[in-house]
Amino acid sequence: MTNFLENKRILLIVSGGIASYKSLDLIRRLQEKKVKVDCILTESAKKFINPITFESLLGSKVYSNLFSLSQEKEMSHIKLASNSDAIVVIPCTANFIAKMANGIADDLSLNVLLASNKIKIIAPAMNTNMFNNEAVKLNLK
Repeated sequence: MTNFLENKRILLIVSGGIASYKSLDLIRRLQEKKVKVDCILTESAKKFINPITFESLLGSKVYSNLFSLSQEKEMSHIKLASNSDAIVVIPCTANFIAKMANGIADDLSLNVLLASNKIKIIAPAMNTNMFNNEAVKLNLK
């Protein structure tokens, strides 16, 4: 069977939620399929899991700060957006969904999403009551 993911580049955005650790398993599975993975951690995500864990698994640095001069010299939010074949947000919290839906770009991850015309996949992760809330449903449309 052909591996259609081989040599593709996925930008993984990890937002802050208790399910943040599950993104590590996704990275491992993508790497098994020979996918190149870049990663952005939101500030909230860093409260759940240490960036060093991601860097160790990826073998490269993780991005998080929109205004970091050293990161900006190496790769801007525009370059991160254009270098990927797709963007995956896991876990995608209700807060992150709301910001995406309303075009709020107050951090690196949301700026990249706005700057990208690539496929975007989200993995919503929240309490069932939150997921069924009308505001969240509207934001998911």
